[in-house]
Amino acid sequence: MPPTVIRMPAGVGGGQVGRGGHLNEQQNSGIRIGCCRVCTCINLQFFLTKNGILKCFELVLGWFCQTMLIQFGLDTAKDIGEAFLGFLTTCSAFLLTTSILLLCYAVSARTFHLVRQSIFEVVYNGLGCAMYLSAASYLGFAVNVFLYPKFLVFKNTGGIHSAYPAMTAVYYMGGIVGMVYGVDAFVAYRHLKGYA
Repeated sequence: MPPTVIRMPAGVGGGQVGRGGHLNEQQNSGIRIGCCRVCTCINLQFFLTKNGILKCFELVLGWFCQTMLIQFGLDTAKDIGEAFLGFLTTCSAFLLTTSILLLCYAVSARTFHLVRQSIFEVVYNGLGCAMYLSAASYLGFAVNVFLYPKFLVFKNTGGIHSAYPAMTAVYYMGGIVGMVYGVDAFVAYRHLKGYA
């Protein structure tokens, strides 16, 4: 097997040794307070890049979907069936992995560049796109077939059935999260091929 060469972009971990003898990842990391910097182990600049913004959107929208599913969907899980469980599993899996990736990227700029150069981000984000879109479409079908008639009955009798509007919002948001993962997969692919 031929040797693997990993390229590090200029300016990332450039091998500069600081005063304390530690290898600096970025000179402007952390929060500047007066004449000194605090929290220098956190790569805050990552959150201002397009990759950081995409990851934050994935995290926030996935958290929203999972919270709404648990808050309003548990009572109607027996009516919705496997669509509820499939969407909850998708949310849980990708929310956990995105949280771990965001934490690693925030702590180390090198980690971001090393992982982004591998095919992991392309496969992960592509799979996230496919899973969220399929789970959202299945949940949308189940909500409209099983919950909408109950919503109409409660609406006509003066009652409130809050699961239908909430689950409708969840599958719409799931479609949006799927599209965000698709954009992230495209950006990761362009980065892998050297276009970005």
